[in-house]
This record gives sequence, structure tokens and C-alpha cells, in this order.
Amino acid sequence: MNTKLTLSVDEQIIFKAKKYAKQNNKSLSQVIENYLAFLTEEDESDLEISSTVKKWAGSIKTEEIEMHKNDPKYTYLMGKYLNA
Repeated sequence: MNTKLTLSVDEQIIFKAKKYAKQNNKSLSQVIENYLAFLTEEDESDLEISSTVKKWAGSIKTEEIEMHKNDPKYTYLMGKYLNA
């Protein structure tokens, strides 16, 4: 169930947040809700990481990700799997 929430936020922050939301095809409400959900998530630091994940961790460098951001296939896959 969604409930209305009134916030007082600096005008410049609101402007930047709206721009961010638009660039990511989300509403400002979605962005704020996702952030609040992130802040209130249970601490999962005690989860065991599988050997497969450990093996692949760090294999993709940030520079490689940045290099592909304008690739239509990258955009499609990011939207499909990360913005579901």
C-alpha cells in the first residue's frame, strides 16, 4: 500500500533528483522509495559467497563498463535485468 509523504528538501537537490529520475526513466517517488528500501535492507554481510562468485569478482573493470554505456545492446540488457 502506498502512502503519501511530505518532505522538505533543498530546491537544488530536488532539481538534480528530478533530472536523475528522468535520465533513468523513473519517477522521483520511485527513486526515493528505492533509496529508502536500500537504507532499510537487512544486513546481508554474513551471507556466504560462493566460490564461483569469488572467482569472477572484479573481472569486469569500471572502465570497461563505461566504454559500453552507449552500446544499444548494453542499454537493452541493463534495462532488462537491472531495471525490472
